[in-house]
Amino acid sequence: MTRTSPETDAARPRSSRRWAVAGIAVVACLAAVSTTLAAAALERGPRIRGVDGDPALAVQQSGVTLVFRADQPLDPRSGEGVRVEPATPFQIEVTGSTMRLRFTGTVDHARDYRVSIPALRGRATGATAEAAFDFATPPLTVTTLERGGSFDRTGGADDRIVRHDLSSGSDEVIFSAPRIQEYADDGDGVVAAVLDEDGRATLTRAGQGADPVALPLPGDGTVGLLRASADAGRTGFVFTGTGADAQPYTSTLFLVDPADPDAGARAVLDLDGLALQADSWFFVPGSSYLVAQAPTGSLILVDATGAAPPRLLGEVGGLRAVLPASTSLVVDGAGGPAVLDLTNGTLSDIAGAAADELSTGTVFLSDSSSVQWTAEDVVRRTASEPPVGVFRAGAGGRIEEVCVSPSGRFAAVGVVRTEDEIDDYPTRAEWLGRTSTVIDVSSGAPLAEVPGTRPDWCA
Repeated sequence: MTRTSPETDAARPRSSRRWAVAGIAVVACLAAVSTTLAAAALERGPRIRGVDGDPALAVQQSGVTLVFRADQPLDPRSGEGVRVEPATPFQIEVTGSTMRLRFTGTVDHARDYRVSIPALRGRATGATAEAAFDFATPPLTVTTLERGGSFDRTGGADDRIVRHDLSSGSDEVIFSAPRIQEYADDGDGVVAAVLDEDGRATLTRAGQGADPVALPLPGDGTVGLLRASADAGRTGFVFTGTGADAQPYTSTLFLVDPADPDAGARAVLDLDGLALQADSWFFVPGSSYLVAQAPTGSLILVDATGAAPPRLLGEVGGLRAVLPASTSLVVDGAGGPAVLDLTNGTLSDIAGAAADELSTGTVFLSDSSSVQWTAEDVVRRTASEPPVGVFRAGAGGRIEEVCVSPSGRFAAVGVVRTEDEIDDYPTRAEWLGRTSTVIDVSSGAPLAEVPGTRPDWCA
């Protein structure tokens, strides 16, 4: 046993007391620092901790919201004097420690924007601080399909899917193959239905900086109404043919996850749990949902991810399109064209929608405006103003089709020449030599003319 001296034993209490005193001093110091920092935080005013929301969506959709999260509760007066430059309409709401800025319309493509907040005000102290948020919007693009010749050609040029950047004037070939029936653009890449010499289809996804990937089909048959959605993370199509399990399908809607092609193609199920037949269908922008119309006329809302059961929207009329810059649908109601608002289920007639009896086609821009065309010209109609001509085909040309951008601010006018020939594809045959002139719908000002058919705006 080791003995200790009396001096050592006597020193222990003094050492413990020194540690206790030092500990109390450290705690007191930390408390003082904490109090000082808290006081400084209150004196300096609120700061933005983060911003939620994707401003890039505002070029296509109205109502996009940015949520600014502050580090302390805000005084409602924090919204006073907020500016967005370049100027664009918006609404401000302040609740708790968040400020919500909602764009009431769409914003311009290829622009640098700044949100300036001159006086974020703390609710407890009234201390203020400035804040700013900068963002850049994506360019205006349109994608077209350029056919290399007739379907039965031997050799020659491949069909190409080309994305045209109208903001910079550059073009990019996204995918090429001998015979492309149709395609869908998901923003990052495209999904193409490619035909062999006998007309059998395969699906391929191609994107920037990645090798093309084959996507599964249910079996041997035909595909159509091909669409893709980055929001839902799915590609969809209707399939007619025989499945791998020898089950026959007729216009059945299928979905594929391009990120997991090995999972196979999944049939969308109706309310009764059976495979859904679709005469028409669209993805709902900015969501994981799609809307399909069954042969019975019923509209069905489906979560493409399968996370929620399908919902019946009812028989409100033929499904025509998604209304630009919105999540509403255009349907042919009992009294004429109408808008079905998916946020509240209301159905409202489109004011001033009566078309000229000589019109070849109509695309609706809102519940009170539309674009209509004949073989010679394109007219913009509104409920409150007389029709305004925005495009006229030149000598030797005729207008074949008009499609509008997702925002509804631009239109692609498809023009064919008198001498152009049909390419004789068994499905989705097109005119060889067709071009698309992109115009500003409000002014009719031309932005560009691009070769090809089936602009992605025509989905």
